[in-house]
Amino acid sequence: SSGINAEYGGRWLVGMGMLIYSLFASSVMGVFQERLFAKFGRDVKGEALFYSHFLGLPNFIFQWSALIASVGEFSASPPLEMVPGVPRLWALLVLNVALQNAGLKGVYWLLSEWSSLAVTMVTTVRKFISLLLSIYLFSNPFTPSHWIGSVLVMVGSGLFAIPEKQKEEKTE
Repeated sequence: SSGINAEYGGRWLVGMGMLIYSLFASSVMGVFQERLFAKFGRDVKGEALFYSHFLGLPNFIFQWSALIASVGEFSASPPLEMVPGVPRLWALLVLNVALQNAGLKGVYWLLSEWSSLAVTMVTTVRKFISLLLSIYLFSNPFTPSHWIGSVLVMVGSGLFAIPEKQKEEKTE
């Protein structure tokens, strides 16, 4: 039993490390995008979106065999009931890509209009809402860790929502 807990704890730490790294990397990228928009104007959203994805493509070389195996699995999936002959997993992948594209365009539009901190807050709250929907829709347990995370998101969002004028008055 203790071996299982130790393994779970190690995985939990790795997962938390990845999440923390992801948040910091996202914040740094937001600052770079803010500088890009300041230097070249706000109309480079599409170009920024293209390069941020295009530059990541070489990383898939290391996963080439897994990608080839996935293509086989996707092609062998049962057909979609609504569109006979179209494998279900390919249809879901196309839907996922379309929705991701719409979401990313929205994030880049937000970045071109608001500060990177505001966009980070919006995306964090969106992820929090997605988590709550996942817990509700898939009947997952709401653990004490979820409660702590919920409180932190709410407090952070509340503090962010306080207008700068009120923040200055409280510090004086």
